[in-house]
Amino acid sequence: MLLLPKIFSKNLNLMIISALLLLSMPLYAQEEDTEAETVQQEIDDTFFVLKFSAGDFHYDSPLSDKKDIELNFLPNWTFYYKDVFFIERTKIGANIYLDDKTFVDVVGKHNFDGVYYHGDDKAAQFSVSPFLPPFNYPSKNAHLSYLGGIEVKKYFGKERVEFGAYTDISNVHHGEQIELSWMHLLYNNEFKLALEIGAQYKSDQLLEYYYGSPLVGDNVNYYSQIDAAYTLTDGLLLVFNYKFERLSSKIISSQVTDKKDLTSMFLGISWSINL
Repeated sequence: MLLLPKIFSKNLNLMIISALLLLSMPLYAQEEDTEAETVQQEIDDTFFVLKFSAGDFHYDSPLSDKKDIELNFLPNWTFYYKDVFFIERTKIGANIYLDDKTFVDVVGKHNFDGVYYHGDDKAAQFSVSPFLPPFNYPSKNAHLSYLGGIEVKKYFGKERVEFGAYTDISNVHHGEQIELSWMHLLYNNEFKLALEIGAQYKSDQLLEYYYGSPLVGDNVNYYSQIDAAYTLTDGLLLVFNYKFERLSSKIISSQVTDKKDLTSMFLGISWSINL
């Protein structure tokens, strides 16, 4: 397994991306309550929320021999134990540092590349398989993997910068993933709009497991995303999500993909229940 500091020394691309995102951060007009304050208020107490979304969900798959992921019903759940521990669907985390503007968490989450191999098996999206990886050419049914690492969120009014560094803890591909994103939130009592841009670095071990080898080029995916929600009534929202992702040149060079970018979209309603 590679050490995370070694990744930074060998991959200047990610450092350049980090600098560009931070330097190009736009400043928008300030709205009423900041997102950081909202999050702080939410996690002051223990709560459990069930969410059900119905509509049209589509997620492109980069694999030429696998179908795109299409769903009409999406269950979700969120559990927070004060500011100590949380579960958001299959992502779990524990807070190790917290102040008015900064959150540092130890987290575990799915590596989404594995979901592409199981897009027609919805139950598989919630499992982790601890088997060893294939070599040279990816398996037709490559296993799902689970990542563990550190996430840091820094809030600047309505702006949020998030950094995450993760490694495989499921004994599947033994690779690493690093993420950096910037988000701006517009929010009032009825309407929420979030604009986000970011980049993801995926190590050679991760890419070669899911996309074969040899691969040529860089290891960084870039994405932009918009999330909008309008409150219809208490607990019922009209939701629109759209994401565009530019694949790294190494993924594009793989023999198992015929795409250069991916799009995902959801349009529908979301209903939440506080328990």
